[in-house]
Amino acid sequence: SPMPRRKTRQPKVVWRPLGKEQAWGQATIDPQRPLIEIDPRLSPRRELEVLCHEQLHISLPELPESEIDRLGKELSRTLWDQNYRRVLLGKHSTPVRISK
Repeated sequence: SPMPRRKTRQPKVVWRPLGKEQAWGQATIDPQRPLIEIDPRLSPRRELEVLCHEQLHISLPELPESEIDRLGKELSRTLWDQNYRRVLLGKHSTPVRISK
């Protein structure tokens, strides 16, 4: 039977140029401090794809890159086609808190 999946902490997402890494994004798989880094110079469409891709690495670390790639493209395409977009907030605005 498959091993029970431990709950992974929500990753911190950092936007920084990844020139020397030669990557659009990267995931640090760490149960205590998962991290997703994304190059902010990407197009909005690619940004969404890379965010989905890196989160999939953290959620499903056992999957091979080819599967992660396929799933990231499928997931981001559905979200994009349903008009999901990142809202860019001004420097001095406070994000709206959504209470649970």
